[in-house]
Amino acid sequence: MARALPCITEGCSFCCRETTMPITASESARLSRRTGMKEDEFCFRDEENVRRLLNNDTTKACVFLATDSAEKTAPGICTVYEARPMGCTTYPIVLNDKDKAILDELCPHLDGFDEPEEEDAIRLLNLEERLGQE
Repeated sequence: MARALPCITEGCSFCCRETTMPITASESARLSRRTGMKEDEFCFRDEENVRRLLNNDTTKACVFLATDSAEKTAPGICTVYEARPMGCTTYPIVLNDKDKAILDELCPHLDGFDEPEEEDAIRLLNLEERLGQE
């Protein structure tokens, strides 16, 4: 049986607050199909032309997070959980400046996650490469 993620069991949406999560073209297309939203309604392109999820102006949370609060510790529910981008599914695993997979120290529930493995780094490096090619 799969272990429940602490973000689900604790009702945490900290990582969805003031997000700069990058998404690929295929993830954007999938989100658009699933939600009926146009790409510019849920993401923007940064100075390097990478698509990034938008935040709601009022809640300062990802536009796909159902919440009424701007508090970083307030609960919220991802409305696209089954279709969420790879960066969201792998978090709190991130790459450090040496491209090693680590747990992001900003996550308030690190003790609920397994230590990253080499395959996590490879998956994130592949994602990073795809983002740079689009």
